[in-house]
Amino acid sequence: MKHATRTPIRLIITATLAAVISACAPAATPPPPPEPDRFAALESDAQVMSHRWTAPDGIDLDAPELQVARGYIESENNYDRTADPLTLYPGYNDIAHAYKSQPTPRTGTINHHILEVEPTTHLGRPVTEIHVCDVLMQTAMPTDAGWTRMETRLYTSLRLQPADWTAGSPTILDYDNRRPYPTWDVFGGWEVERFTDKRMGYEDPWSICVTGMPEYNFDTPIREQLAAAPVVEPFYPGWPTLVVDDE
Repeated sequence: MKHATRTPIRLIITATLAAVISACAPAATPPPPPEPDRFAALESDAQVMSHRWTAPDGIDLDAPELQVARGYIESENNYDRTADPLTLYPGYNDIAHAYKSQPTPRTGTINHHILEVEPTTHLGRPVTEIHVCDVLMQTAMPTDAGWTRMETRLYTSLRLQPADWTAGSPTILDYDNRRPYPTWDVFGGWEVERFTDKRMGYEDPWSICVTGMPEYNFDTPIREQLAAAPVVEPFYPGWPTLVVDDE
């Protein structure tokens, strides 16, 4: 009878020890939360406003200087629309400051036209001056009455020069697969300065922006009620995809 009594006692002691050991064992470390998507804001904004670029014959919109100018101007317009620093392209904060202001929540398509790309010198250093006409006639803001166009055009002059820097690993880009925004730093190795182009001749960039843009119509009022939201046209040329080397 005594032997039969000891067996359940041993089982109870064993189960109790197992429970104590289990309770004292460190809990499994939960997996880290997923990294936030750096480009979620840009992906969302691309559904609301797009950028389309044109240039005279012989100007390559994917040339490094043109990518810098495009990235700078697109970032400015994205931030003006959203006031969200995540809609600035990677590296923008290293070359410029985005000043906080109330957002202008326009929608539609901004048509950017390269007017002139001029290699020159500034303060004794070689620079490239790029003049751009930004036509906003296909954008509008939501209002209580529907949609209102608020602006017709802007004019931007940028001065670009190579910065003193040490090149890192070369960026490998896939130009056959494009997206609405760059996922790499297009500004690396460059200095960018806004400046005022004071030339006012008939064939100078500012005059061309005012009189020669295909989307611009003098008879259209700056502020106008629209029947519907402007169409968000496909981006052009867009941005090549960064090729990630896993080796």
